[in-house]
Amino acid sequence: MPGFSKMLSVVPSIARSSLLFGNKTKLVEKSISINNQLMTQLRGSHARTMFIRPGKFYTKKYFDLLHYHFVLAGLPFFLFIAYQNFFNGPATLTEIPEGYEPRYWEYHKSPVKRFLARYVYEIPERAYERNLHYVYVENCKQKMRNLENKVRTMMKEKQDYKAWYYVPVPKETMELKQEYLEKHGRLGYDPKYTK
Repeated sequence: MPGFSKMLSVVPSIARSSLLFGNKTKLVEKSISINNQLMTQLRGSHARTMFIRPGKFYTKKYFDLLHYHFVLAGLPFFLFIAYQNFFNGPATLTEIPEGYEPRYWEYHKSPVKRFLARYVYEIPERAYERNLHYVYVENCKQKMRNLENKVRTMMKEKQDYKAWYYVPVPKETMELKQEYLEKHGRLGYDPKYTK
C-alpha cells in the first residue's frame, strides 16, 4: 500500500512539529498509536478483511426440507408413471370391433395421458358444447346491441317517444312540426338554402 507508507512517513514530522505547539501533542500521539495498530493489523492479515453478513443456516435448512418434501410427494407419481410405461406401455393401433364405439380417452397413445384424459381433464364434447353456448350468448348480445342502436337512431330522427332524445314540448309545437314536415319534407337543413 504505497499511500499508507507516505502517511506513516508524514507522522514523525507531525510529531516533531507538535513539540513546537504543546497543546496539540495529545492529538498527535493518539493518531500515531492508531496508525501503529492499523499497521500491525495489516501485517497480520495480509490486507484482507472479513465482512460480517447474516448466516444462511435457516435458509439452507428451509430449502433442504422443501426439497425433501417435494421428492417425497413426487415419488408415488414417479413410481406410477414408471409402472404404467413398463407394464402397460403405449397404445397400439388396432381394428375397432363391430358395434363398439371407442371412448374419448382411448384415442391417446400414452397411458399417463389416457389416465389424465379420463379422470382429470374435461370431456371434449362437453367443453365443445360449453364453448358453443358462449358463442351463442355473445351472438344474442350482439343482436340486442344492434337492435338498441337502431332504436336509438330512429328515436333520434323522429323525436316522438319519451326516451333518450325526448324533449317535452307542447302539443301545438308538435302539430306545427308535423305541418312543416308535410310542407317541406324531412328534418335538417336543405343545401339549396345555404350559400
